[in-house]
Amino acid sequence: MDQQRADKQLILLVDDMPVNIQVLAETLKDEYRIKTALSGPAALELAARADRPDLILLDMMMPGMDGIEVLHRLRERPETADIPVIFVTADLTEQSQLDGLKLGADDYLCKPVVMTVLQVRVRNLLQRKQIERKLHLASHVFNYSGEAIVITDAENRIVEVNPAFTGMSGYDPEDVKGKNPNMLSSGRTTADQYREMWRAIQEQGLWQGELWDRRKDGSVYPKLATISVVRSPSGKIDYFIGSFTDISRQKLVEEEIRHQANHDHLTGLPNRMYLQAALEQALCIGRREKGEAALMFLDLDRFKLVNDTFGHAIGDRLLIEVARRLRDCVRESDLVARLGGDEFVVLLTDGRIKEGATVVAEKILVSLSAPYQFGEQRLNNTPSIGISLYPRDGECAETMMKLADAAMYDAKQAGRGQYKFFQRRDAASGHDQANPASA
Repeated sequence: MDQQRADKQLILLVDDMPVNIQVLAETLKDEYRIKTALSGPAALELAARADRPDLILLDMMMPGMDGIEVLHRLRERPETADIPVIFVTADLTEQSQLDGLKLGADDYLCKPVVMTVLQVRVRNLLQRKQIERKLHLASHVFNYSGEAIVITDAENRIVEVNPAFTGMSGYDPEDVKGKNPNMLSSGRTTADQYREMWRAIQEQGLWQGELWDRRKDGSVYPKLATISVVRSPSGKIDYFIGSFTDISRQKLVEEEIRHQANHDHLTGLPNRMYLQAALEQALCIGRREKGEAALMFLDLDRFKLVNDTFGHAIGDRLLIEVARRLRDCVRESDLVARLGGDEFVVLLTDGRIKEGATVVAEKILVSLSAPYQFGEQRLNNTPSIGISLYPRDGECAETMMKLADAAMYDAKQAGRGQYKFFQRRDAASGHDQANPASA
């Protein structure tokens, strides 16, 4: 019961005659909480408390401080300025009403008060004030929200946008009002995505997801969007409301995290994880399209000696330069990755794969064997390269890696600074089987 009472709206009754207050209170007490004051100063003190009234019924003619003066002081104080006031008076002259209205009185009731009229006037005024407060709050949220908000009519024509929309898109309200929001489309969101969006909006009344839009200056940006439907009591669509957040920074962070997870921090090349996925995909395409691929496993000769002699800083600079030279030796469509340490992998696809791998391997040997100059330090280093071919040598990523690694060790044992294709050996005789290697 206490909670039910606390939920009721509070009305302050102000009159210098207790009998008048009693009549008003009896009429209103079942529906509202009631406080009373017998003078203007008492009314001001009650109105300023934390438990402020939702409405004041104020007698206009009181000794000492009349209702006009009370209303004047209420409107002067920020904490009481918005409390609605109904004057209760026997003086309904034009001047008295004008004086009250100028100060912001919301309504008048003539004494003797008709109780049914009192109830309706009080109920209507409180409902109107509640609606005004909600509209004020909605207006504040609309204008000061950090999210861009777009309101369109039933035909999806823009009727209103908020300042955050202008800040995000660069479009002023005059630029977009009356137009379809598809004018913002960047072309990166597919037609299927838009169809799914509208299906959810029409069937569920709500859709959330990512869209790509274009700003007024032509730049494209991703946004997280929520679009909902406002329907009339009959169920007819009146408006669509869209709220949007620019997630460009979030996308950049996500992309950076993905890049760091899939790339070597020193050279910027794809790492082992990225290579594994790329190799699996290349072999899958090869199986489907009957294509070929070559995997080169590359190791720098005597790299430990470089680190031990010149230090790890020079060793790192050597690895960075090797990565750069490797990228220059292959096509844009080919993959260069660093497994770790001084181990690199090159993945080639398309074309006459063995002949192409031979050309690339020779190019890499020449490039990586050229001298390296780091300040006053001049280094000479060579690579050893092992090559496995798909589908000749193996049909899975793990096998291709193992065979290319084995071929690389063959190249080292043969004297370093060269490349070897994988060769199968007769386990009994130790002789090479078919598919002789190039060197």
